[in-house]
Amino acid sequence: MKKDIEEILEQFNGFTDGVRMLMLTQRNKEGGKSNRPDRASKRKISTNAKEFKEILASFLETQQSFPKEQLRIYSSVNKRNFEKGIREFKRQQLEADYYDDESRQRFYFDIKNRFLSSIMKPASRAETFFLLDCDNLTKKTVGKAIDRLDEITDVVLHYKTKNGYHIITKPFNPNLFNKEFGELKKDALLLLSF
Repeated sequence: MKKDIEEILEQFNGFTDGVRMLMLTQRNKEGGKSNRPDRASKRKISTNAKEFKEILASFLETQQSFPKEQLRIYSSVNKRNFEKGIREFKRQQLEADYYDDESRQRFYFDIKNRFLSSIMKPASRAETFFLLDCDNLTKKTVGKAIDRLDEITDVVLHYKTKNGYHIITKPFNPNLFNKEFGELKKDALLLLSF
């Protein structure tokens, strides 16, 4: 397991520091059911590279303990701004004051998830990287996409996923890029392990 952790940390070096959310989950199309407690995703926040490594190790251990579950480990591509997340949570909390009693109770019974949701809002990010999700592309086609992206921005990282590739870039004008290569996401999740 240690080798897996070190390989992931090396591959995603530069995406482990700062405030980030890590998530262990099973995709619906791979058998996950969001309304079943035994299939619910686990989400944790790390505030530095050391915590990131500890959470990743814990998630990898769970993933390896249940190989048939096809669990995936994700991390936010962008660091999160904790203060902006707190402000967003407070805004939601004030809004909840005007909910009916039942909705207001549900808000407070689900307080941890509400805060995690607040910190993951695009407005709560501390940096901006784009992720191009290139499903079902060959290595050669991904190479063409990277070459094209290199003409308009900096490609920071690219890696193989279960169904294709992810390409991480600095922000750019999306109109300058051919959408046939994949789906552009402005505040996405890195797929660390599957």
